[in-house]
Amino acid sequence: MTRWRFTTRTAAPTWEDGLVVGSGRIGAIAYGPADALTIALAHERFLLPVNPRPDAPDLTGVLPEMRARILAGDGSAAANLLESAANEAGYDGLVWTDPLAVCATLAVASPGGVTDAVRSIDLRRGTATIAWADDRGGERRVTLVAPRGTDSVWIALESDLAAEVTLRLGLDPRDDGPAASFAPDYSGRVTSAVAGGRIGRLELRDAHGERLARVRATGARSWDAGDPQALVARVIVPAGGRTLLRLDVEVAGSPVRPADDADWDAILRDQTRPHRELVEASTLQLEGREGRVVEEIWDRAAAGDPAARRRAIEIAYAAGRSHIIAATGELPPTLQGVWQGTFTPAWSADYTLNGNVQNGGIAGLIPTGTPELAASLLELILPFADHYRANARRVFGADGMLLPSRMSTHGKADHFNARFPHLFWTGCGGWVLRVIADLVAVTGDRSLVDDRVWELVDGVLRFAETATVSRDGLRHFVPSYSPENTPSDAESSLASDSTADVAIHRDAARAAAVLARARGDEALEERWTALVDALPDYRIADDGTLAEWIGQPWRENHAHRHATQLYPLWYEVDPAFTGPGERAARLREAARATIRAKIAWRAADPTPPPGRMEMSFGLVQLGLASAALGDADDALRCVEWLAVDHVAPALTTRHDAGRIFNLDASGGLPALVAAMLLGSTADTLTVLPALPESWPTGRVTGLRGRGGVVVDVLEWDGSSCALELRRLDAAEWLCPDGRVRLLPGSGFRCEDPRDEELTLRAGESATVRLVRARAR
Repeated sequence: MTRWRFTTRTAAPTWEDGLVVGSGRIGAIAYGPADALTIALAHERFLLPVNPRPDAPDLTGVLPEMRARILAGDGSAAANLLESAANEAGYDGLVWTDPLAVCATLAVASPGGVTDAVRSIDLRRGTATIAWADDRGGERRVTLVAPRGTDSVWIALESDLAAEVTLRLGLDPRDDGPAASFAPDYSGRVTSAVAGGRIGRLELRDAHGERLARVRATGARSWDAGDPQALVARVIVPAGGRTLLRLDVEVAGSPVRPADDADWDAILRDQTRPHRELVEASTLQLEGREGRVVEEIWDRAAAGDPAARRRAIEIAYAAGRSHIIAATGELPPTLQGVWQGTFTPAWSADYTLNGNVQNGGIAGLIPTGTPELAASLLELILPFADHYRANARRVFGADGMLLPSRMSTHGKADHFNARFPHLFWTGCGGWVLRVIADLVAVTGDRSLVDDRVWELVDGVLRFAETATVSRDGLRHFVPSYSPENTPSDAESSLASDSTADVAIHRDAARAAAVLARARGDEALEERWTALVDALPDYRIADDGTLAEWIGQPWRENHAHRHATQLYPLWYEVDPAFTGPGERAARLREAARATIRAKIAWRAADPTPPPGRMEMSFGLVQLGLASAALGDADDALRCVEWLAVDHVAPALTTRHDAGRIFNLDASGGLPALVAAMLLGSTADTLTVLPALPESWPTGRVTGLRGRGGVVVDVLEWDGSSCALELRRLDAAEWLCPDGRVRLLPGSGFRCEDPRDEELTLRAGESATVRLVRARAR
């Protein structure tokens, strides 16, 4: 299908510009001139153990004084106390998480010159191809594919005319790209050794000589030691034929899963099928202008062509889903998915859990047809319960579990400093419970709530009960931190009752209730309800926006990339914002004012830093809230910024507009589009809640709703809308009577009023038709 295949003629001088393929477990990125390619490999388990792992500092001795200073309005004094206590605990600067690292590079040299080079991406198959003509007029091609679930990458070398290709397997990334943001340099922290023969072996070791990983190469007649750290091979590609290479990566402590031997046709037919099925689980069509050349589409889109902008969104939706799928294996995508081409990765290419993972990497997995992949978050989170307990005890003197804001190989809250006091952001645990609850509510899979998940639920609840401060008859979060912002009238970001902390814990009560029902133990719900009743109410700031800090009025700072105070609108909308009452209406209007202030701030200079188009998942945060409020124009603004300004010619995405390889927009854009087209609670389905006028006709497949509802097809035009939906067999316990209230949005109504109260029992399907409210 040609609508899945795209080409670009933009060069790829650095790894950040390269074409990517991934199996979920392993990723390869191909960059450089066509006749001198570098293919860099990474593995989801190859997180380089190079940074210290201290316990969270024991702050119990200074915590009372920190709280007193914050409640007196002096966050700076509290930050000084934090810094002194950290120094006494042995901290010397910012402790970084262990980074996703390069585990091999294969240099592919093809003498003969290059003319007319084209790079191609097949999103459906998950393949990438570099094709060019040589000086003799023959075409050459290098194609990559990583069969899903394996630790292998296949590389096909093809040539119209017989050609010799030289290969070098080592650990030599051409790291000549722009300096990454906040990038420690890990160069030289891994050594390599080689063994030649018909099978080439590259072994990676740490500074102590411990084996970290092994790369196995086949396909050449002989791999020879070019030097002590690299293998060299020469292969002849027959005229009109191909030579197949295979690279397998085995990470110490993780069983290797090589791809099966097969010919090229079978690889493309059979080994790409699992990726293809996942990609096809949700598709989007907005009647965009047809086209396969990325530059042509994006140039027209940037110039404002509405059809081209729709096409860019369609492609970004497909590409984002394809790349997130390719980067999700046992573990979720890191900031860079499962791709690496540098030893100075931005932010250590880790799991940043104050928004990047939830609003970025995994955001689209549950609502767009691949909820089973979201279970990878559990594999990341659940192994470190003891660390979370130690964090709670040492930082807050509390019981239960405090999850860190960043992690990769452990769960210790040790990444912080006075400027970014991440260890006082308490929202990670509750946010993870929401993701798990949505996974259960969408799939109906009660087995997910096993003993380890239940232990996490209880631990997060117990922390909230014991880490908050009782004052004025309410429970308060002190210190509190709103990632990663500082009040405009303060020098420190330490404050009290960030809206994010309060909102996440209010929402965690509902998430815990779903998990309690799945577990068959609903006693926990009463404890959550009691906690929620004791939390402070949301505050409307003096400027009419939704306050980012509920505590004593810290002044708003809209000139910032995060918008975490909008959390109450991202999932099941907080009850404080629903209903016909005046208070709910005022909160909704305050949220709108926040969204528009943030959009206006970005629009004043929509360029990468020092401009204001920084951090793509901040746009997802604004867009999700807009969709929940039914504000299609604001949601569309965010989607178009993501699609037009944050997608590279290789169809990968950027952290900022055109800067820093990052997968946040890849996961966030599909989630935002899904939220504009479908909203859900356990017993309601909102159809087209925020449909822009510039999308007059469209079709989306595979959306998922809470209550185990699958919307197989949702299509609309200027006069009507039709949806085909069903309820999963496993979802019977979620909605025993099968009732679902249908809430049409964007000017539609049910053609048959009886469909407003639909009965859809487990295993049943239905087709519903909506018409424009003005139509007769």
